[in-house]
Amino acid sequence: MKKLISSLAALFLIAALTACGDPQPDPPVDSPADRYKDPEPFAQNLFLENLSGLCGETFVGEATYPDDTDLPLVGTELRTHISECDDDMVRIELYRDGDYWHGAWVLRMREEGLHLYHDHLGDERTMEDLGDDDYHGYGGYANHRGSGIRQYFPADEATAEMIPAAATNVWMMELDLENDRFIYYLERHDQPRFRAVLYRQ
Repeated sequence: MKKLISSLAALFLIAALTACGDPQPDPPVDSPADRYKDPEPFAQNLFLENLSGLCGETFVGEATYPDDTDLPLVGTELRTHISECDDDMVRIELYRDGDYWHGAWVLRMREEGLHLYHDHLGDERTMEDLGDDDYHGYGGYANHRGSGIRQYFPADEATAEMIPAAATNVWMMELDLENDRFIYYLERHDQPRFRAVLYRQ
């Protein structure tokens, strides 16, 4: 009888220790954001997706800053056309007073993140066609501040080498989907340098 009681006591002790073990974690929830370890790539992909959804659309407006009409993009009609889109790239052509301005904003998703590239060649010009104050290929990668409707692009090292004065540049693009509005904004040394507001046609 004593052996039976000892055996039963041992069984109860084992059962109690097993019940007090670490609880099993809840199964993971499969939400869109969970597909990314970092929320930044998710926001950048969402921004590019929102922009791609406007492929073929045209936005018309003007510069709202600065007031200096000596600058080529101030005091004139600005028109952007979202001309090319695929899974990882969007190209936005820029027109000034109805004429192609030999300028385009190219956004491409790369391994390092979403990249903004200023194309001033297009299909017609070569590097030899650029003037002394005209540059091609400057831009930067989106930082952590962005969202699905707004992204910030600090100047990268290549831009700083190409245009030393632009080393502190930060470009911002915003999609105001509720008001069919596109905003392009540039800061330098944490101060406003250029801003354009364009409306969907």
